[in-house]
Amino acid sequence: MAKEITGRELIIGLKKASVWHTPVACGAGDGVLILSDNIKVSVGSELDDSAGQEWIHQADEGVKEITGSLEAYMRYEGFDVALALIMGTAGTPAQQGATAAYANTYGLASSILGKFATLAQLKLSDKVWEFPSVKLHGFKLSGQMNKPVKISPDVIGDILNRASVTNTPATMANVTYPDALHRIIMNSNTVFRINDQSGAALGSGDVVYPTEFEFSFSRPMDSESVAGQDGIDEPIDNGFPMCKCSLKFPRYNEANDAFFDDWDAFTSKKMDITFTGPLIEDTYYYTFKISCPHVKVNNPAAAVSGAGKIPFSVDLDLLAAVSAPTGMSHTTPFQIDVINKRTTNPLA
Repeated sequence: MAKEITGRELIIGLKKASVWHTPVACGAGDGVLILSDNIKVSVGSELDDSAGQEWIHQADEGVKEITGSLEAYMRYEGFDVALALIMGTAGTPAQQGATAAYANTYGLASSILGKFATLAQLKLSDKVWEFPSVKLHGFKLSGQMNKPVKISPDVIGDILNRASVTNTPATMANVTYPDALHRIIMNSNTVFRINDQSGAALGSGDVVYPTEFEFSFSRPMDSESVAGQDGIDEPIDNGFPMCKCSLKFPRYNEANDAFFDDWDAFTSKKMDITFTGPLIEDTYYYTFKISCPHVKVNNPAAAVSGAGKIPFSVDLDLLAAVSAPTGMSHTTPFQIDVINKRTTNPLA
């Protein structure tokens, strides 16, 4: 009983690794704060159901699968490594003026082969669950007005090692969090803007006012077990990545009726979402911005359900652009720009 811990004592570290199946030790700055661990470890059972026996006497170990997600509050700093591994490109953050604020851009690479991490979890006071290699291949961001935004990264793991000599209870004591304070809140400082892809750069006249949103990105992955080794080979792309966003508005009105026009005309749009947090220093604030150069309106809905107000919702397909529209510099389905205090490249 003395070795049991609760979620209050749980320690989780995520650190970029370089050799598949080879763990790295999590330490200072590698900690992540989570709400729930939804990574499932399963092993198939191959029954010997041969005829000529009254009962099945034998079962052999079948395919192992480690898949799922983590759920956490999104923070202005703390998920940089996870996002960079999913996106595929990052760089050394650029200092803003002579302040403690640093800016970075996480862009989409066509492939994330060779980009993965070690995930370690202290679950008993003397027991670490280590996944030597995990592939982060997608994420979901979701938020409601005046509530913290949540993130759910998608994970595929190679094996579970519960007797690691790399990540031990002693080494997990070295794990610290990049920032345990600054959660991203969807509030009055959050700005959603959308206009025609062919139009001028996004401005104050293009603001829309949703009460909820969900943004998702997924890279379909093929993961296979191979002879001669435990676990799976490094997962690789198995189809086109998909990116979507949904917005919910409190009521159907003249402003959001324009989405029906865009849907009917199949008009290409562009969009950005900017979250602004507390001041870091001088004129630089914590910032998390998503820019989307090619958006197609899908499934606008203004369903009536009673005598009250008529709500409105819309789904958006986020696509690549042939050329960067005015005000944007990229053609991939989206790009993330951040300002926080991280000084090092999350993919280094």
